[in-house]
Amino acid sequence: MRIHTFLLGLFFVLGASVAAVAPVTPAYANGGGEAAEGAAKISYITMDPIILPIIDRNGISQTISLVVSIQVDDPANAAEVKDNLPKLADAYLSDMYGTLSKKASMEGGVIKVSMLKARLVAVSQKVMGKDKINDVLLQVLQQRPV
Repeated sequence: MRIHTFLLGLFFVLGASVAAVAPVTPAYANGGGEAAEGAAKISYITMDPIILPIIDRNGISQTISLVVSIQVDDPANAAEVKDNLPKLADAYLSDMYGTLSKKASMEGGVIKVSMLKARLVAVSQKVMGKDKINDVLLQVLQQRPV
């Protein structure tokens, strides 16, 4: 079981690395060929893994690991986001500590992915500005009981 989980995690991390290197154009995203001149190039900036302990009344109850990719559609925005990755990581950790430790984003001990993603988008746009970041993609999300 551990090997299966490791290989699955490795697959997602390697897949995220490949996605982070290659910009995706709207034509490719829609299954077509090259994008038309002047079309925006969508880029994904993949952050380093974030590891977060979930603390309740009895101490650490589980550990959450996630890899986040940030979607931007402008090379200047991509450069600015890359420069501010430490600030974004800090904002994500601050937001998730409160939310996940209170179990507000969990249902039956399992993280509500849609709620977590919405919070990460909101935090990203608060830190960087609404016009800088299009979306946040969760490449890897693992929960491990302690």
